[in-house]
Order: sequence, then C-alpha cells, then structure tokens
Amino acid sequence: MDAEHRHRVAIADCGTNTFTLHIARITAEGWATVFQQRRLVRLGADSFRTGRLAPDRMRRGLDVLSSFREAALNLGVTHLRAVGCSALRDAANAPDFLRRAADLGWAIDVIDGDQEAHWIHLGVADTVPLDSLGDRVALTLDIGGGSVECVVWDREQVFGRYSLDMGVARLTDWIKPADPLRASDVESLKKIVDAALDPVMLDLGDRQPTVLVGTSGAFNALAAVEDADAAWHDPRIADALPLPTLKSRCQALSKLDKAALRDTPGIHPDRVPYMALACVLIDHVLDRFPIIEEVRRSRHTVAEGILVEATRGISKGLSSEWRAVDGGGEED
Repeated sequence: MDAEHRHRVAIADCGTNTFTLHIARITAEGWATVFQQRRLVRLGADSFRTGRLAPDRMRRGLDVLSSFREAALNLGVTHLRAVGCSALRDAANAPDFLRRAADLGWAIDVIDGDQEAHWIHLGVADTVPLDSLGDRVALTLDIGGGSVECVVWDREQVFGRYSLDMGVARLTDWIKPADPLRASDVESLKKIVDAALDPVMLDLGDRQPTVLVGTSGAFNALAAVEDADAAWHDPRIADALPLPTLKSRCQALSKLDKAALRDTPGIHPDRVPYMALACVLIDHVLDRFPIIEEVRRSRHTVAEGILVEATRGISKGLSSEWRAVDGGGEED
C-alpha cells in the first residue's frame, strides 16, 4: 500500500469533563488502536454558572494536552487532530484556552452539537452489527458534561441527531444538588430533561426506538458495576446491559451519597461527582422511551467516529483538518 495511505494518527477529544487521547493506525482496510488514555480535567466545572473556564481547570487541561503531545511523538504519530465540545462552545474565555493549546501543538476545532452527534453516531454504529438490529430503531445516548447527544437511527438511515443542553456538569451548575440527591433535585432534573426531550419526541413521531445504545463514562461505570470484567470486553462490539438490572441499578445508585459511590465496586473515582445525576438521567430517558426493550453499552464515541470517517476517505489522503507532525513516523 502507498505510504500516503497509511498513517499513525492521534486524536485529542477535549470534553467538558474528560480529555481523551486515541492513537491509531489508519489504512484503507480500517483502523486499529495503538494507545488510548483518558484524563479527568473537568474543564467546564462551574463554567455553565459563571460563563468562564476557571484558571485552574485551564492549567489542568493544558498540562494534559502537553502529556498527550509527548505520548503522540513518542509513538511515532504522523498527524494530529483535536476537537472541543460543549464547554469550549459556551465559555467566554475559551479563545484564550484555544490559543494556549495551539502553542502546545494542538489546534482545537470547536465543533457544534450536530457535528459532535454525527461523529458519535459513526463511532457507535461501528460497534453494532447491523444485522443484529433487524428492522428495529435504535437510540444512541451519549452523556457528556455539557451536553447529551441523541441519535435515532436504524440499519439504513439516521432519523435525527440532537444535541441537548443537559450534560451532567451543566445540570450540576444549574441545580446545585445536595449530597445525596434530594427529591427536589430529582424533580428539577426531570423537568430540564423533559423540556429538552419534548421537541425530540415530537420530531420523531412514530419512529420510536426499541434499542438503546449508551456511551459515556456513566454507562461504562454501570457495566463495570455489573461485571468486573467489563473493561476487558472487546471494545469494537457493543455489549449488553440487561434492561431490568440497569433500571434498578440506576435507581439504587441515584440514592447514594458520594462517599457510598466511592465505595461501590466498579465506579472509578473520576465518575463519582456526577454518577447520581447520570443515573437519574438514564432512568428518566428510559421512562420517556417506554418501548425500549434492549440496552447495549458502546465504548466508541467522538474520536472513534473521526477514525471511521478518516478510514472511509483515506484513498484520497487525510483531510486538511489533520495537522502533520514534523518528523512523525510512518507506519510500516
């Protein structure tokens, strides 16, 4: 294969809570993971209340991006790409963070919610064998810190992509929930979720999903709570989360305080601050889509969607959004 159609690339997904580095080989035959790392940054902490990124969170994000750059160079990456989502869309001082990130070699493309949902769909659909869907309609649910992306689709088409301002960090800033959650906190969250979902339900009409595919740290934590080996499952295949167990587990975890959540096997400490809210959100979404009969957990999201898209067009070379690394290695 021509060298120009064979690359080792690095993607930095700069989320509201977590920054993710995914280094992969891309060829016309597909992509393969070389290295992945997730680092808790909480870039958007309090920003949905103040309208600004906090200085300490910006420093943390830049430190992580610096370490990501070092890892990419050490692993012979040829091209870099970085994307930023909800917190960087909304914060008044986001341009300052973007400028400082560019100085570190990461030109962050701040994408809108529709583009974010598009890449999430490409990544998630890559983990769901289409013949396993049959004629059913699926709902992809990605719970982020600033937004929640919903994609409704079947094996032939996408019926709707929606980016909803109800991410768990945003909800925390808006509601200021107690620990553990009060009944009033739960009701406030449900009202916000209902206001966001009502237009979606109206838009979908009779195209109601019967399969939910969840992707986010919350879904990964729920999978790990039920199965200690969940982290070792094949990440290229979405795995099953039994629906009755998922609902009862969400209801139980939503009632715990943070100390009890930290002591719950399977819940990583990084997930604790927002876990109860995420469980209420998931449980309520399932109530709003009552004919869902099957739930799966996918570990693919934005970065993997970008890789799927890059693979499809690799015969023409990488697009201009990818930044070449001076002296970067070429895959053999």
